[in-house]
Amino acid sequence: MAIYHLSVKYVSRGQGRSAVGASAYRAGEKLYNEHDGLTHDYADKRGINFTEILLPENAPQEFYNRQTLWNAVEKAERGKNARTAREIEIALPRELNKDEQIKLVRNYVNDNFVKRGMCADISIHSGHRHRKDEEHEGAKHDRIIHKNNPHAHILLTTRPINEKGFLKSKTVFREYDKRKYVHLWRENWAKVQNKEFEKKGLSERVSHESHTKRGIKNEPTLHMGHKNTALERRGIRTEQGDRNREIIKRNIQRQEWERRRQKEREQSRNRTRDNDRDLSR
Repeated sequence: MAIYHLSVKYVSRGQGRSAVGASAYRAGEKLYNEHDGLTHDYADKRGINFTEILLPENAPQEFYNRQTLWNAVEKAERGKNARTAREIEIALPRELNKDEQIKLVRNYVNDNFVKRGMCADISIHSGHRHRKDEEHEGAKHDRIIHKNNPHAHILLTTRPINEKGFLKSKTVFREYDKRKYVHLWRENWAKVQNKEFEKKGLSERVSHESHTKRGIKNEPTLHMGHKNTALERRGIRTEQGDRNREIIKRNIQRQEWERRRQKEREQSRNRTRDNDRDLSR
């Protein structure tokens, strides 16, 4: 079953983070941060399927180098609490193969961000959790690392750019901090997935709207507690965990039923329109 997830967050010095460090962790590379003299080495990180940098037409070509790009970002930001990057997290449809997922993400990023003048650093992860990965500082900022949940991290620059580098003023780009753009990006991610599902003849559909707005009432899961959570992470099933798995199963069944109902309603409306057109001829 296709799942929908898109979240937006920031990499901020006020959180003790850097764009260089975030990029190194997402891409599984060793990068040196000229701003603070730290080396971020995640070359041993596993589960990384694909990485790529996409640039606007007017960006310096040397920014295709990940270390060069994010050090230029760090250099352009002066404030001690500066936001050095915007990050988009998206869950990828398991109904598509790896190449199809890459193409889908690339097209989405180009249309929604690169064409607006942002540099984009894409990392696609398999979604399999490895215990060693949990030791990395970046793991606590990763919301959607779950077993068999392929997903992408998209780091975006937050300052206008030209062929010489980043501009001094961020005023133009502050527009993208508005909530309406988060809603637009979420809606567009649902649209491109559904378009791909339709092209492949799949019945799966996703929605960017909340379950409440769509009239879907999910049964809440039970609080696990730190002891049960620790046991489950070690592969030890708990009674609370089993109860939550049953609740999740019922919620999925309820959502599937609601999707079938919606599809039947759409088919019924289409048949009615076809009949009306036939009668009007």
